[in-house]
Amino acid sequence: MRLPKPCTSVLLPLLMGAFFWLPAQAEERWVVAVAELPGLAERDGSGPLLAQLEVLDRQLDGVSLDVRVVPFARSLLLVRQGQADLQMPYIGLPQAPAGLRYGRQALGQVNFALYSRRMEPLRREQLLAPGWLLTEKKLVDSGLSSELQEALAPLLGRSWRLEQLQARIGPRPELDTLAFPYRVETDRAHAEVLGFPALPSNTIRSSLEKLMLGRIQGYVLAPLNVEVEIDRMGLREQLQAVRFADYQALWLVADSTRGAAIEQRFSAALKVFKANVELDRVGPALQGQEHWQPWP
Repeated sequence: MRLPKPCTSVLLPLLMGAFFWLPAQAEERWVVAVAELPGLAERDGSGPLLAQLEVLDRQLDGVSLDVRVVPFARSLLLVRQGQADLQMPYIGLPQAPAGLRYGRQALGQVNFALYSRRMEPLRREQLLAPGWLLTEKKLVDSGLSSELQEALAPLLGRSWRLEQLQARIGPRPELDTLAFPYRVETDRAHAEVLGFPALPSNTIRSSLEKLMLGRIQGYVLAPLNVEVEIDRMGLREQLQAVRFADYQALWLVADSTRGAAIEQRFSAALKVFKANVELDRVGPALQGQEHWQPWP
């Protein structure tokens, strides 16, 4: 049986109508996990870094940025777990955290300061002194048995707090001479990368409270973030600040094919932004870092 030819006078309007009802191609959504930092990125959505991201959101064609301000350590975890596409900010180190890679375009420069009580001041040189490193000679001279020395051998070349050494071989009086003597906190996202065995901190405020109570002897982080909280708490007359280290302020993506593609596009957008008059309007996220000086 021969089928009848379709009536184009009827089908054409129907096809054209269907075409115009097709949904527009959806924007790609990138989740940006921003570390909550006083003076830079506040939980309420304020801060110069978030203002920059608003501009970048408008400039990225076909991409919508879903910005989430979360605690520092969680910002890294979200990218590692695939729940976020970018993390920022993070200091430039010789090697990115495991499972992540750095973006090529820096956000700016950031300096870290060491805060301590004026009556019990700490200096950077005290924390990074080579004498605190665990060496073979120190192990031999410690009086520990050869079996216990062997258990500690994987720790050679770094300094360790007493509780970290005890976790390997249990409480031993000989460990007192091998242990790093200071209790200094930093944000837990940086605890393993500052060159000494820092203690992890949950918030800047909680660390400053512990510092004033004598439970810790120092705190290390960026003045841009810490000194906002110091002034809120009225502690400037009781503390001192010395320079610890200078870093590039960078950002991270997953070390994956998708992460590499996002890094390329976001770096390009950031490069354009930094050369655009929008930067003058919004202001650099890390403004004032280059002018910071130790005090008092």
